[in-house]
Amino acid sequence: MTPSAFAAFVSAEKPLTPENVRPGGLAFLVVMVLCVAVFFLARSFLKHSKKAQEPWEGESPTDKS
Repeated sequence: MTPSAFAAFVSAEKPLTPENVRPGGLAFLVVMVLCVAVFFLARSFLKHSKKAQEPWEGESPTDKS
């Protein structure tokens, strides 16, 4: 499809107005998948930060061996 044919096809559709534009289910699904991914990444980060050998800044070093 040439660019001019594509432009003619797009302009032939009805114009976008608040009455005929709705949020899609695919967008909702993508947002939910991203939320789940962030949850698991945060949980993994907390697990690994608890296992860290070096103390955090401001903490006193303790001998864990």
